[in-house]
Amino acid sequence: MALLYIAFISLAVYLVYILIFRYGYKKRNEDLNFKKLQISVVIAARNEEQNIGKLLTALINQSYSMELYEIIVVDDRSTDRTAEIVEQYKEKWANIRLLRIKRTPESFSPKKFALSEAIRESSGEIILLTDADCLVTKYWIESMVSNFREDISMVAGFSRIYIPDWKKGSLLNRFEFFDFLMMFMAAAGAILSGRYFSCSNQNLAYRRKDYEEVGGFEKIKHLLSGDDVNLMQLFRKKKKKVTFSLIRHSFVYTQPVNSLKQLISQRSRWASNAKWQLTLNPEFFFYLAATFLLNLSILVFIIINWQVAIVLFAAKYGGECIFVSRHFQLFETERKKLAFFPLWSVLQPLYIMIVTIMGLLNLFSWKP
Repeated sequence: MALLYIAFISLAVYLVYILIFRYGYKKRNEDLNFKKLQISVVIAARNEEQNIGKLLTALINQSYSMELYEIIVVDDRSTDRTAEIVEQYKEKWANIRLLRIKRTPESFSPKKFALSEAIRESSGEIILLTDADCLVTKYWIESMVSNFREDISMVAGFSRIYIPDWKKGSLLNRFEFFDFLMMFMAAAGAILSGRYFSCSNQNLAYRRKDYEEVGGFEKIKHLLSGDDVNLMQLFRKKKKKVTFSLIRHSFVYTQPVNSLKQLISQRSRWASNAKWQLTLNPEFFFYLAATFLLNLSILVFIIINWQVAIVLFAAKYGGECIFVSRHFQLFETERKKLAFFPLWSVLQPLYIMIVTIMGLLNLFSWKP
């Protein structure tokens, strides 16, 4: 009986948050700021020789005036040609800079240290971040910057999996695509409703002065992950205002994973941040706990009472269907791709259990 109560309370909480996220989209502020600001694009790269050249090509061809932005690539102990490729671009373009990390202090997680060093060396009023394996549009800088109204301290952006031909995309890559879409749709709804739950360094920007005011990464430097979501929580605690960019030119692409093992490891790393939210953002922790318990309940009741499992799954699926159907077009997603949603929904409970447990136990690997 206790398990039944837990299951339906978790379901109720989960559906309430879906309504909250929907409300966030309705109250979004679409006013833009067209003031030109000085920008520092910061990229942490480790063994990215296959990707860094494509990203730099996109960045030097931005619509934003080249006099108003610099590109800082921090090479985090790469053993391939990453630094060499950046040097080649650096010789041709004066606004590209390269920093090299030889050693990471024991008290600092590697990526946070790399980013902190790059930000310390940067000069822009706005710090704009993406990952080395991402691709940005010609109007990316211009679009992200236009979200910085006077009261905005941080802008989170959308990232999507790059699948050139959806029909030829693998089952794994389609699942990853939909998982990204659902994750960012929830994150955007939360942020737009004033609940700063999640974001990604694949597409993120913040004011330098606000980054310095919260102490940069100092308070979270020891955490294995979370150079994005945990920094957002420090902004939230200082009552800094965050928004989510729904400008389509601000969306970025990221490369799909190569294997199920890589996907599980990546998501487990992200899930490892959940335990820190109990102190950083209790409401976010409450939402994550309810989501975990709901999916766990579905799996348990499949074994002990399949009728209850069907009720729980149907209610969860129905709420998600309404949410997705109302807002997916904001993320430039083709309707034909929604045909994959039912399969994603069926696989999600087991997937959530695996990545959450592995994340809480730190059972994941970093890029070698």
